[in-house]
Order: sequence, then structure tokens, then C-alpha cells
Amino acid sequence: MKLQQLRYFVAVYEVGSITGGAARAHATQSGLSMQIKDLEYQLKGSLFERSASGVTPTEMGNQFYTHATQILRSVDEATQAMRTMGEKLTGTIRAGLIPTLTRSILPTTLMAMSTNYPLVETKISEAYSDQLTQDVAQNELDFAIVPAPASGEELRTRNEYLGTDQEFLVSAANHETQHMQPVNLTEGGPYKLVLPGTANARRHRIDAYIQTHNIKVSQILELDSMLGTLELVAASDWKTVLPGLVCLSDKQGDVRKLNPIIGSPLHVDYVMIEPKSSSLSNESKIFADLLKLELDNKINWHRL
Repeated sequence: MKLQQLRYFVAVYEVGSITGGAARAHATQSGLSMQIKDLEYQLKGSLFERSASGVTPTEMGNQFYTHATQILRSVDEATQAMRTMGEKLTGTIRAGLIPTLTRSILPTTLMAMSTNYPLVETKISEAYSDQLTQDVAQNELDFAIVPAPASGEELRTRNEYLGTDQEFLVSAANHETQHMQPVNLTEGGPYKLVLPGTANARRHRIDAYIQTHNIKVSQILELDSMLGTLELVAASDWKTVLPGLVCLSDKQGDVRKLNPIIGSPLHVDYVMIEPKSSSLSNESKIFADLLKLELDNKINWHRL
């Protein structure tokens, strides 16, 4: 059994087709198909059920995927360790962050990384959780930090819980509520809310919270822009619901007022996601650790 066969199998499994797997693995369709068949011959069983619409993993295929990704990850970790012995840290980091984190924990972390490791190139992708999870699952990003669960793709990623954040009701500075006074959304309203679109994992939680607790909402404006949302709220009677981390810059209350949501609190969990079949490079591990440390330092700012 060859490592290349394992890589081909994982590509087909995660994409769901021979054609897509070949494109992802940079192989010919006929060559990849032959390697999969040889792998099935060695294992004495079928890994996929073939159809005109693609392939579906069998029970054997599902079990073999777990073993294959573990093997590939171990090989990748060993390769990374040997390559970096005695060398200066170089290379490229491809990390993904949701807007909440680029505003709160990224600046300090980037400065530390560039100061201590000037030869490392850092590339940051800002997007919502669905897109970032898909990019990690397809090995287009080394890792990402997103709300949990990110999407159906979390089955294709390795997840690490990082922390739980408090959600706040955010309004303009001239709003009648007292800054940082806890608010029970069931006792107020009706609210005009600016919320992200459904590609944002938090939107589903907020919608469920509104329905479950019969929150009075007069209007919802869908706006997939963190900066746009913050500016609109500061200049109008629209309100929004945001995690504590993104509210850190408004802790003085002079531009926007913050009110922690109580009664039945609304929270968001953060996880770091990585591809299942590959390990982080040394430079990516260092950057990820810096981000995790900064998140841990800031996530409870409102409780200090």
C-alpha cells in the first residue's frame, strides 16, 4: 500500500467524485481510478459505491478514511519535524479568521509574528465560517478559527475548542439604556436588528434564540459586513447582537453602547479547525498558539 494511494482515496472521499478527486490530487482520472481499484483489491472490499452522480463511501470506506487521515497526518508531522531541524523559521502561513477575530485578536498577534519571525510570510483570509471551513477541508488554508459547529464540513476537519464568548446587544451611544447594564431581550422590544446572512454560523443561533424565547423583532436587516454593521448601529436606531470580542473596542461606550444579554444568555463557542490528513507546519503552529493566547487573554475582558 502506497501513501499516494491513501492521498488519492482521501481526495475522492472528501470531494465525493473520481473527477473531483483527480483534480484535487493533480492526477489523471484514469490513473487515480486505477489506484483506487488497486487499493480495494489489497483491502479485499469496496471503498465506494459508484453511480452516475459520483461516489458514496461504503462502511469500509468510512472506517478506512479515519485510518488513512491519521496515517497521512503522522507522516506529515514527521516530515515537518525533519525539515525544520536546525533551520531558521521560514515558509508561508495560510490562516482564516472570522471578522470578529480580525478586529480583536489579529493586530497584536500579527505584530508579534512579524517581529519575532521576519522570514515567515503570513497570509490571512477573512470570511464567515462556511467559507473558511470549506477552505480548510480542501487544504486551501492551514487552519481557521470559527464558531462551532462551523457547518456540515466539520466532519472533514480536526477541531479544537478554544473558548466561549458572551453575546451583547449593541446600540448607538445616544440610546437610553445604560452602558454595560445587563439586558433581558424578552422584556424589551420590538427590536430593529442588523444581522449577518445565513452563511454566518451565529445567524442560525440568533434566529433560534429569537424564536425560542419569543423575542419581539419589528425588522431584520441582513448585512454581511462587520464594519458596515458597526457604523450603521452607531449612527441610527438599529441594534445588533455581537460577541464580546468584537465589542472590546467599544468598552468605553462613547461610540456604541454594550449590554450583555442575560435571562437565557446567548453565547458563541470558538474552535480552531485543521485539515484531518495534514499537520500544521512549525510556523503555523507558532502563529496559531499566538492567536489562541490572545483570544484567551481577551475573551473575558467584560468580567474583569
